[in-house]
Amino acid sequence: MILGPPEQLDSATLAFCATISPETPVYVPVRPASAARPAYCFDNSVVYAEANGGEAVYGWAIWRWPGRWFEAEHHAVWRSPAGDLLDVTPQTGEPARVLFLPDPSAPYDPSTFRRNIMAADGHEALVREYIALVAKRGAITSLYWEPGMDVLPLFSPEDQQRIAPIDARMAEILAQIA
Repeated sequence: MILGPPEQLDSATLAFCATISPETPVYVPVRPASAARPAYCFDNSVVYAEANGGEAVYGWAIWRWPGRWFEAEHHAVWRSPAGDLLDVTPQTGEPARVLFLPDPSAPYDPSTFRRNIMAADGHEALVREYIALVAKRGAITSLYWEPGMDVLPLFSPEDQQRIAPIDARMAEILAQIA
């Protein structure tokens, strides 16, 4: 799977972003802070702002697997006192930049879990099925989420039985579209 920041702000990327926030997406350089932890963008951005001035800005990191799907991940970056944006959180794949979509309506709230938002990049039926399965799986697993949780707990035997065929079908689809 090749999921990374969109290479350019084309019409498909802009259309996906417009379904999430009326703000304009912007490429932000990634330079992880020395003490920053992967997947802790909210904490990393706040701590960096406390040490360097500026503020955390909330929104979405936009990812794309060309021809397959777009994915928006709730995210935070640091805004310097001069107004420049910087992603201080280490990113998988170590991209030089991320596409960040500011969203003032989506601040970080530790008591609220915001799922990733996905949309097909094209019209392939298997991709649409995969996205539907992600949502179906998320509806089950999100019931286990609690504020401050780093990883999901073990699922009940009943939910394990519900998740197993979803995971199997998702793996089949990924093998076919990769």
